[in-house]
Amino acid sequence: MKRLAKIISTVGNPLSIALFFGLYLYFFEDNNQSQRNLPLIFVLSVAVPMAIYIGYNVRRRRFADYDVSDRTKRDGVYKVLIAVFIILNLVFYIFNFDIKGKLLVTTFLFHSLSSFFLNKRIKVSMHTSYNFLFSLIFYPINPQISLFLFGFGFINAWSRLALSRHKSIEVILGFLTGLSFGGLYLYVFKLYI
Repeated sequence: MKRLAKIISTVGNPLSIALFFGLYLYFFEDNNQSQRNLPLIFVLSVAVPMAIYIGYNVRRRRFADYDVSDRTKRDGVYKVLIAVFIILNLVFYIFNFDIKGKLLVTTFLFHSLSSFFLNKRIKVSMHTSYNFLFSLIFYPINPQISLFLFGFGFINAWSRLALSRHKSIEVILGFLTGLSFGGLYLYVFKLYI
């Protein structure tokens, strides 16, 4: 069971889900050219810096693992995410990107800020939180994939418990955080897009 949980956890890693999201948008969505480049912008400005930051700290033995299981050390991960999303928000608004891109980067910024402040008290499951966030963000794009990701979110949450990376309350808070910001994204999306 541990081996299965590890595979599920790896597939459900926020960077893996984000990469899938970006690749799907790039190859399967018919968007104008500026929107078509959004996945590339996200991969280069979010996924790559996060992978480098976490990988560097794991190699330097500042982080025990790629999940950054230590709550106090996870603060640094959130600070990098928040900085990246502040910069992306500035770029998206200054250069007047499409409303979908603006909504997406703003949602990720507020999700990261919320997770950062929750992390001061309790380690929220990032795997669970991002999985449910992406599942709801995916709904307007492809409802079938959205439903699959939503179901996979529960399996991913189980994997985090099976690997003893989180306690039940941390997974539940991850679920609620992802659901809240994903729901807010859908609400605003339906109002303005």
